Amino acid sequence: MTSQYPRAKRVATPAAGLRPARAAALAVLALAAACSDMPTNPDSEAELARSPAVSTAVTEEFNGPAFGGWTADTHPLGRGSVRATNVALGGGTAALSLAAGAYDGAEILTAARYGTGTYTARMRTPVAPGSISAFFLYQGVAGGNDEIDIEIFNDGTRRIMFTTWVAGKETNNVTRTLPFDPAAGLHDYAIEWTAKTVKFRVDGVVMQEFKRGIPKSAMFVMANTWWPTWLTGPVLTTPRTFSIDRITIG
Repeated sequence: MTSQYPRAKRVATPAAGLRPARAAALAVLALAAACSDMPTNPDSEAELARSPAVSTAVTEEFNGPAFGGWTADTHPLGRGSVRATNVALGGGTAALSLAAGAYDGAEILTAARYGTGTYTARMRTPVAPGSISAFFLYQGVAGGNDEIDIEIFNDGTRRIMFTTWVAGKETNNVTRTLPFDPAAGLHDYAIEWTAKTVKFRVDGVVMQEFKRGIPKSAMFVMANTWWPTWLTGPVLTTPRTFSIDRITIG
């Protein structure tokens, strides 16, 4: 199991160190998240389908707002919760922490949806068996959602999952093994999304391509680290951090 399961409503908070998103946008985003089937916006499917492809590349280096600001979330997820207090943005890094003494993690998302294009994150995962770290796109509407996922197991096995969802149904899911330790240093993970294909690249090399079951709707750009109910692992005695150096859209 990878994503798209129901969960409780949460509170969205402007991430520390960056310009707050508009109040209206935050109210909408209070229901959007990775791995969720909950409604996040009254936008119709037709409106989402009209979202244009990304035409100009923009890079967020977490020194300040680049494309509308980010939201840090607090809500139940998996074996615990993701909490805004576990997120620190700014100073050139997005630091998403897995807390000590509890199965709590962290999550961020953009204030806007984006259409087809290339999405790249340079990041380093933590060592925390039983948890995962993810970089992904998520639609966030009433009913089933479109989603494109890169999910890395934080257990030292170097496993990485590539998944797509359309209207709340999983259309593709493949697990590969990375040729390096994702916790040992920063690496580039990319989603190349077109109308007909989704390619996943790691350090520029294609590790997976899907040609069927391709999402069509505009989606939020998101990242999180958390403890799924379908994995097991000990609670941490010291916090561990999922570090994102930069995210590029386009």
